[in-house]
Amino acid sequence: MPDVTLIIYAIVCIILLSFVVFKVFIAPQLRRKRVLKTAFPQSWHQILNKNFAIYNLLPHSLKIRLQKLIQLFLLEKKFYGCQGLTLTEEIRVTIAAQACLLILNQPRAWYSKLQSILVYPGAFTVPNAQYSNEGIISNAPSHRLGESWHNGRIILSWDDVINDSRCPQRGQNVTFHEFAHQLDAEDGYTDGIPILGPKHSFQHWSRLMAEELARLRHEVIVGIPHVINQYGATNPAEFFAVATETFFTHPHQLATHNPALFQVLQSYYQLDPRSWTKNHLPNEN
Repeated sequence: MPDVTLIIYAIVCIILLSFVVFKVFIAPQLRRKRVLKTAFPQSWHQILNKNFAIYNLLPHSLKIRLQKLIQLFLLEKKFYGCQGLTLTEEIRVTIAAQACLLILNQPRAWYSKLQSILVYPGAFTVPNAQYSNEGIISNAPSHRLGESWHNGRIILSWDDVINDSRCPQRGQNVTFHEFAHQLDAEDGYTDGIPILGPKHSFQHWSRLMAEELARLRHEVIVGIPHVINQYGATNPAEFFAVATETFFTHPHQLATHNPALFQVLQSYYQLDPRSWTKNHLPNEN
């Protein structure tokens, strides 16, 4: 006769294992399928038409794809309001749309490590430890528009999110910037080299980005006009994030002034923002 205790133990283990498998693997897929069958809310259309200038330029096929990604993003990522900010549908949808534009044609990318987005009403202040030659530490506050963390968090200033989203002619976008950092960090390193697909050469990417970073630094030093914001000269990670901003907001300028960089970003994102308009984004110089 088999041991009854062992049989009961085995049954309990099977039940527990089945529960874990369902909760971790099956239930999320069911929720995703259910969401994808849901129509994109008309109120969300209105939010994006008002708040996201690039959304209005997309062809219908890309809009539909973006809408599905937005629905999944809002299902799986948590938003938190900070400093008294009340989270609204407008805030969540506006941020989600810009985040999802970066992964619109990237089936392998899904901000896998990102768990939460913290939103402040405006620029926020963080301690900024600094060391002098004598070893003195200064904790002078530093004002930030956004931050991206390895522990699965992004922090954003809503004032800057909405201003950048409505006015791509500014040439900057804090949402694109911080979510580009998340893509960069998905391999465990924030070094300006995201996870590359089989069509991309690590050596080619590294060499080109290093050359373009050196070029930007030279242009900044000698005062040569440059389309990429000089903050991109800080380090390779910031260069990739700032170049991403420029790729989506000033694509024609970037293709003209930095054609090799534009081509490698076009290949990575699998998008060509130039095709969304015949000439330029609104007010692009």
